[in-house]
Amino acid sequence: MYLRALVTGFEKWGEEPGNPTEKLVKLLDGRKLGGIEIYTHLLPVSFKRAREEIVSKIKEVKPDIIINTGLAASRLVISIERVAVNIIDARTPDNDGLRPIDEPIDPEGPFAYPSTLPTRRILERLKSSGIPARLSYSAGTYLCNFVMYLSLRTVDKMGMRTLAGFIHVPYTPDLAAKKEKPAPSMSLDLIRRAVEIALEESSTELSKIRS
Repeated sequence: MYLRALVTGFEKWGEEPGNPTEKLVKLLDGRKLGGIEIYTHLLPVSFKRAREEIVSKIKEVKPDIIINTGLAASRLVISIERVAVNIIDARTPDNDGLRPIDEPIDPEGPFAYPSTLPTRRILERLKSSGIPARLSYSAGTYLCNFVMYLSLRTVDKMGMRTLAGFIHVPYTPDLAAKKEKPAPSMSLDLIRRAVEIALEESSTELSKIRS
């Protein structure tokens, strides 16, 4: 029996030339990786719509593993997030023109949730596989943190034994080439492999927890 994994990405945001996670979810959708069946969902850059869609998708898929992904344009490497905080402080409006400031994601939720992915093991596996990566202790206060927090909050409220977290990725070279100033980039193949490794390590972690 396959484990179910939900991998999310985001659509193009604001003035950005594109979003590599949009291509990523298309690549991974419907694939099987060892004993893992991958489901994907492309999220809107919208606080209102993303809230509705991530919660709905988790309830629909009932995943064993959730890996949300998003673009971090200034980051040089794969960033594995460790903490999601219960706050929205949008530096720019979302694609619907909404810009919440100092608002809780869930007024009844805890201040923070730690990622339940095996973040350290994912990091070491990525580095040993030749994929530049680091641990990150802030997913920001925009939509990436928002979706990470909502995923963990939904899993918690539903009493699910699901591992969930977030991975930030750089531009792909084609997108970096469209920027006026030099920007860090990573090939889509490496980004895809990084997420696959995160799924594999999470599957191993689940086997330990459930044995």
